[in-house]
Amino acid sequence: FSEKYDSLNILVNNAGINSQGDVTEDGLEMCFQSNFVGHFLLTKLLIPSLLNAENTYKNNKYKDEAGRIVNLSSVTHHFAPSNERIHPNDGSSDLSENNGIHDKHFWLGSAMPGVSAATYRESKLASILFTIELNKRYGGGGEKVMGIRSVAVSPGSVSSDIWRNESALTQKIYRMVYLTPQQGSSTSIAGSIGNLPIDAIYLQPYWHPFMRRMHSAVRSFQRSYPLSFPMFEMLGPYIGHSVSVPRLPTDGCGGYKSSGQLWDACEGLTAE
Repeated sequence: FSEKYDSLNILVNNAGINSQGDVTEDGLEMCFQSNFVGHFLLTKLLIPSLLNAENTYKNNKYKDEAGRIVNLSSVTHHFAPSNERIHPNDGSSDLSENNGIHDKHFWLGSAMPGVSAATYRESKLASILFTIELNKRYGGGGEKVMGIRSVAVSPGSVSSDIWRNESALTQKIYRMVYLTPQQGSSTSIAGSIGNLPIDAIYLQPYWHPFMRRMHSAVRSFQRSYPLSFPMFEMLGPYIGHSVSVPRLPTDGCGGYKSSGQLWDACEGLTAE
């Protein structure tokens, strides 16, 4: 890519599977590598191209923004283990002694086969923490220019090809109650091209109670919801997109400690 193009305006990290237990040719757990480690490596390789991009948004207080990175998360990030490791063989758990910090050892365990029974959920939490860390490392800029902007998005519960291995009856039920793929893409599109509020890190597609208004030049981004009960993020009334507060590790720093530990773990996993 970098040999053909000077810059990249938008990167959407959307690859994913919802099964676990298989092992990749790299020796990593298939689900966590597909859903996150591959995204981490691709993004790191494209950082120079993203930094060279210029995205301009109407009524933005910044003149330009560099490339935009959209990381696909999920409502299941709410159910990622908080202070424990759930084992795949017997469902038992170990309590962590890290006071809510998902440390490097935790994330290396997510990537190793046979260590965790929650790699899908952990991969979706990792996408949000990756977003935080990208903004921390590359989001700085001058008075009139921002750096790279990253946002995590949940598509909602979508009747998509990810359910292709389910029974015909199950797929029929999902088509009746879940969002269409077109509806499920709304948060990705908003995250890719929208003039995001400065502190928005997570978008989801449903109405929630207890709305609060954010300062934004775009009316749809003025809808903001605090940390909510996960059910509202699974089958609530569809509204397209809204800013919401994700469920982050209780590390005392809004996920900043955990995001740095995740980055360090993945740098080791992807080192040549």
